[in-house]
Amino acid sequence: MTRAWEEVHARPPGDRYGGVRGEPDFWRFFLNRVRRDLDGGAVSAEAFGRLAAHFRDPRSWSIYEDVLETLDGLRVRGFLLAVVSNWDSYLPELLEGLGLARRFRAVLVSAIEETGKPDPEIFRRACERLEVGPEEALHVGDSLKEDYEGARGAGLSALLLDREDQYAGIAERIASLSEVPRRLTE
Repeated sequence: MTRAWEEVHARPPGDRYGGVRGEPDFWRFFLNRVRRDLDGGAVSAEAFGRLAAHFRDPRSWSIYEDVLETLDGLRVRGFLLAVVSNWDSYLPELLEGLGLARRFRAVLVSAIEETGKPDPEIFRRACERLEVGPEEALHVGDSLKEDYEGARGAGLSALLLDREDQYAGIAERIASLSEVPRRLTE
């Protein structure tokens, strides 16, 4: 699975999920790459349908314990929140199903925006939708290249969410979202 995902990530971010109309083909391509690496086979239409339904079901996902309290605390303090994600166009519905959508003023999804992290354009669009300048924004994400370096390259401050302690050399890293409020007052 890792090898197939690395192949997918080698594609330009705007193409990564096939855009709004090409997502089923993208996911078939990915799953067939996984299956090819496992046993040389292909994913059947029936298996693809079951996997797609599972992936889109909010009950298939879990939310880290630090997420809700942190998001709600930041909103109460007046911070404007947005999601900037390299994902497919189903993400807004998934966020709604998980009870997260109402916590964000904007949701930017690479498949819909036709650009993705680390391209500065998606970060600029997020700032525009929040009506803030890049120098006023903080991006928090778990990918060194796409989130941390991408946001900084677009002129935003950034924190690397490093839940697994992989990037000890990065000063602007946190192990939990619960650290964000403290970092905003430093």
